[in-house]
Amino acid sequence: MILMIPEKRVCEGKTVSFKITDHHPLQWIRTDNPAYAVVSVDGFIINEQKAVNGIFKKLEYIEEKPGEAISLEDITRVIPRNELLVISRLAEGLQCESRIFIWPKNYPAGYDKTLKLVHSIKLHIEHDELKIHTYKKVDISDLEQGIRALRGFSFSHVKHLLTASSNVECYLANNTTNPWPGDIDAMIYDHRLQRFTAIIEFKTHNINTPVAEERIDKYRQEDWRRFNVFFDLADDFSRKLGYRPRLLYVVWGTNENSPHHGNIKIDVIERDKVISSALFARPAYNTFSQELSDYLIQLVNEA
Repeated sequence: MILMIPEKRVCEGKTVSFKITDHHPLQWIRTDNPAYAVVSVDGFIINEQKAVNGIFKKLEYIEEKPGEAISLEDITRVIPRNELLVISRLAEGLQCESRIFIWPKNYPAGYDKTLKLVHSIKLHIEHDELKIHTYKKVDISDLEQGIRALRGFSFSHVKHLLTASSNVECYLANNTTNPWPGDIDAMIYDHRLQRFTAIIEFKTHNINTPVAEERIDKYRQEDWRRFNVFFDLADDFSRKLGYRPRLLYVVWGTNENSPHHGNIKIDVIERDKVISSALFARPAYNTFSQELSDYLIQLVNEA
């Protein structure tokens, strides 16, 4: 069994104004470090009670022989074991489901949607070791209804996706009322404090205008609404874990030759307001930046 992280793509039948960038801002801050971990979440569900009710990771697979099962060792070749441990502890603290969904490469395009081809795996921690707790196979309809059950409702209207990091997300958003939940680009976990100190949302800026001029409500006040799930997430941390991670909104430009994209903009935000704002020299693309990493850690510790 070959597992892989799905790559962002244009959804079937859709067109975009800018090509999908091959730059990944998460690489600026993700590294092996004994003091802290940087992890990402591929989907988190906020239910009707404004509480986190599901945390997802996703992978794609190519079978080397029919009917293969997926082992924990297969998964940890792609997602580091330490990251899965941190995410499993997060789910325990927030008292919610944590699952890894693994479907065929480019699924469901070109596949029989009635076949149970999606591996649904629930992990748990036993004596500080990661174990597979439950394992089942489902089809795309089962996946959709499982998302609905965790969310507790279907949407009356779903905004269609032009791009996504998997065909499953494209399909659910563009064909159903139960879309895949939003992701968390990055979370910083402090091993010493045993807490998440920051939740980071990266905003890709493609237009050749100054990053410094970007702000959440640049076009309308309603732009804040898309952050409600992050504010609800922070509130749930406060209720269940007794602390609130800092929320960082980081705008970065994709054009390395544009002086307008020479900086990144970092806003510390709370519900409907910006607490502080700063510019930081953009690091080289797709490389770890100790300077940016240190700056973000200092920023959330001082805030």
